[in-house]
Amino acid sequence: MVALNRLMAGKPFRMLAISMDQGGKDAVNDFFRRSGLTLPVLLDSDGKVGKLYGITGVPETFVIDRKGVIIKKIIGPLDWSAPEVVNFLTGAMK
Repeated sequence: MVALNRLMAGKPFRMLAISMDQGGKDAVNDFFRRSGLTLPVLLDSDGKVGKLYGITGVPETFVIDRKGVIIKKIIGPLDWSAPEVVNFLTGAMK
């Protein structure tokens, strides 16, 4: 995710991680720091965002267009550096 975020720098692309961690902001920040993740992260400890988007588990990914419409939902892990993923996202930005 970090590599993809770097690759898309300067393009109309934003990656945002949403943590459903019950441990609070400090626990999430500590995890991201220890993992070397440098993405913006929001905390959804009360589950409101998860309920709004119908999350069934983690990880789940939503690709949202410029108008705020979900154009793709991905359940499970994904190789974010795979060429087909980069190509899909590049096409979605057009």
